[in-house]
Amino acid sequence: MSYIVNIMLTVMDYIYGLAGNWGLTVIALTILVRLIILPLTIVQGRSTRRMAVIQPELDKIQKKYEDDPERLNLEIMDLYRRNKVNPASSCLLPLIQLPVLWAMIRALEAHEEMKKAAFLGLTLGEPAMKQGMAYGLVVIGITIASTYLAMRLSPSMGAGGQQQQGQNVMIIGMLAFMAYFSIKFATAVSVYIITANLFGLLERLAIPRGETTGEGARSK
Repeated sequence: MSYIVNIMLTVMDYIYGLAGNWGLTVIALTILVRLIILPLTIVQGRSTRRMAVIQPELDKIQKKYEDDPERLNLEIMDLYRRNKVNPASSCLLPLIQLPVLWAMIRALEAHEEMKKAAFLGLTLGEPAMKQGMAYGLVVIGITIASTYLAMRLSPSMGAGGQQQQGQNVMIIGMLAFMAYFSIKFATAVSVYIITANLFGLLERLAIPRGETTGEGARSK
């Protein structure tokens, strides 16, 4: 982790040398990180959409072979193979993003020059709530709103029934998690989260809307 933090600090110094503003530096670093993991984001989005396409057939298989676990697993694996679906891909992005988020937090809080810098009237090295109730509420509100939009418009959202209920619980938990980060940590962390969320919305445009399965192509 310390290795990643040191890399981020070095990159921050380089970007600051070009931008001359620590707020813009945080934004640029966030975009750079998102661009690095963009290929994985696209892969996850495509896999998620394929999963949605084959969900009705998956439900039929689970119902048909519910009393035969061995056959059930074989049929599900065959369904995934025919449609080129990798369920594990949906777990890769969160596993990468969380360490990156934590490394970013440590890097932002470790940079002494940035701690004293101001951006849009806020000191980047202090939590927004400590700089005034109005500032704090605005920053927290934008953080929560951008997180909600980024999650709600994610390719993995939009299911129905019990799965929809699970997604709603996940969204609420993530909103609470991001609100805590926005309250607890420096304003620079909130700038990172907001920028990452907004860039995530733009990423949706980079992921093709068409659905491709092993049985042929489907497009919306």
